[in-house]
Formats: sequence, C-alpha cells, structure tokens
Amino acid sequence: MLTKENREFWLASADLVGSIIGVGIFGVPYAISRVGLAPALIFFFVLGGIQLLQHFYLAEAAMACPDKLRLTGLVARYVGPRARWVAAVANICGLWVGMVAYIIVGGEFLSVLLKPFLGGQPFVYQIAWALAATAIIYFSLKVITRLGFLTVSALIIAFLLIFIRATPAIHAANFALLDLKDVFLPYGVLLFSLSGYPAILEMEDILEGKHEHYRRSVLVGSLVGAFLTLAFGLVVYGVTGAATTEDAVTGLKTVLGGNIATLAALLGFLAIVNCYLRVGVYLRHTFQYDFKLRRFVAWLLAAAVPVGVFLLGAKSFVSMISFSGAVFGGVTAIMIVLLFLAVARKEKIDQPPLAVPRSLAYASIAILAAGALIEIVSSAAKVF
Repeated sequence: MLTKENREFWLASADLVGSIIGVGIFGVPYAISRVGLAPALIFFFVLGGIQLLQHFYLAEAAMACPDKLRLTGLVARYVGPRARWVAAVANICGLWVGMVAYIIVGGEFLSVLLKPFLGGQPFVYQIAWALAATAIIYFSLKVITRLGFLTVSALIIAFLLIFIRATPAIHAANFALLDLKDVFLPYGVLLFSLSGYPAILEMEDILEGKHEHYRRSVLVGSLVGAFLTLAFGLVVYGVTGAATTEDAVTGLKTVLGGNIATLAALLGFLAIVNCYLRVGVYLRHTFQYDFKLRRFVAWLLAAAVPVGVFLLGAKSFVSMISFSGAVFGGVTAIMIVLLFLAVARKEKIDQPPLAVPRSLAYASIAILAAGALIEIVSSAAKVF
C-alpha cells in the first residue's frame, strides 16, 4: 500500500509527465522526417538537456521563495520589474498559443473517436471540447491532479499498445540519416514538446514543502516524459518514413489501418486533456497570484482567450507550436535561467541542480536567444 508521501510523489511526477506529453508530441515524428535521424537526435539531446535544466532551475527558485508565486511573480521579485513584463508576455502568450493548438488537435482527435457514432464536423467537436475544458479549469488543482493521474495511467497504457502494434511494422529503410528538407523545424517543435514548466510550480503545491521529494519528482517526470516523446517520434517515423504526416495519426492509419488511428486518437486526446487543463490552471493561478485578480476574472482570462483566438480562424498546429516553442518558449526559458541565477545570488544557493556548472546556464541562454531570432527571421521571410 502506498504511503501518503509516495502517493504525492507519483501524483506530482505524473503531473509533469502529463504536462510534457501534449499536442507537441504529435509533431515530433514529422519534425524528425524533415531533417533525418542524426540531426533530430542532436536537437533532441541538446534541447532535452536544456529543458531538464529549466525544470530544475524553476523548482529551485520556487523552493527558495517563501511566497506562493508563479513565474511572472518570481521574476518580478528576483530579477526586476522590467524583466517581469518580458516574462509575462512570453509566458502568457506562449501558453495561450499552446492552448489554441490543443483545441485544434483535441477536437480533431475527438472527431476520429466519435464521428462514426454521432456524425458532425471536426469544428463541432473542437468547440464542444473547448467549452467542457473551460468549465473544468475553474475547479481546484487537486481535482484536476486526480483526474490527471488516471488519464496519464491510461495514456501510458495506450502508448504501450501503440508501440506493440507499430514496432513490427518499423523498417530500417524508413530511417533517413540525413534529409534536410527543413533544417530548423525540429528546434521549435522539440522545445515546445519537451517543456513541462507549467507543472513545476503546481508540483510544489502537491508535495507541500517536501523538497527532496520535489527534486526527485522533477527528475523522474522530466526523464519519463522525454523518453516517451522520443520513443513515439522514432516509432512513428520508423513506420511511416517519408510519408510521415504533421499529425502522425493520418500516416499511421495509411500504413497500419483504422484501428491504430483510433488508438492513436485516444492517446492524443488523453494527452491533450492533461496538458490543456494543467496549462489552464497554471494560467489561472498566474493571474490570481502574480496579478492579484479575482478568481473568476483570472479563470475567464485563462480559458476564454484561447477559445476566442481559435474562433478567429487559427488552423495549423505544427506552425503554431514551432513558433511558440522557439520564440515564446525560448524567451520564457531564458527568463527561467536568469531567475535561477538571480535567486542563487540572493539566496546563496551554492550547489546548482545536478551539480551542473553555471557556464551551461549561460550557454543555454545563447542557444535559446539564437533560436528565437532565427525563428522570427524565418517566419518573417515566409510572410513577406
């Protein structure tokens, strides 16, 4: 029988895994197919290492702060009021964009699951799913965490079933070692898909000040989420090769048939439920704790804006997560590094997370800044 401490540890770890495995994971096979295996693995291990550090940096800042603040509030306290607004814009806009992507793909997956029985167009399912999730975001973190533990458990089972069904269909010839169709695409997609920082501060609430459990939970959740993301990307790419589609599911259906598409759609919807609710609650808490807004107003801002943006006509999820990951996610990650360095100076944290030298913190800032700049230039070139 699990003790209360062990139960909280696994709930917190599942919270982070569920935050990492979201809509972004379905863009990973396509991103790999656009550059080939070797560049994709380099992107994965570099960006995975950076995101692991971000998770630890944010956790250390949260443990050092005596008050219940979210990222914007932490940056305001330790880095400064000007940095606060940079963090706020990048953090909030990035999460809003992510939530729009969750609405788009979540509704498509729900359509795959229910359309054979109920009929209707994907747009109807997208709206129905968005409104239901908006209502749930109003409730407490504990309600959503318990729901999340159940859905993450179902999610991992669905993953295993897909791997069992798809692995025999993998062909070595599908793995191109180098195929640079879009050399920079994996950067934004992987940075987005490996990020679980919205869950980090909520995990501290779940573990209620048990710092060693908190650190171990961050490590376990980050590594499990990253492993499942990489495994899914490689398995799907190994099955569909050059025919890998943006949403992964369509390509699997072509090769393996409708049953695998249904299972993949179920997997996708479970993943998106987890991420959407966690991000929504994190945003609500940001508006409540950092901007001192009333709960109803904070909930309305967190949940209504993504629905409004979706209704204005947002449609392509890969381009959205690529831009959001590279620009908003990159700037947010830079602010997390600066936050940790400021906290380390003020609170005299001598031992960095995982005994990693602080020179890597500065190196990650350089990589993230360069990535954001390249994505902005690339996006501008496509528009003009």
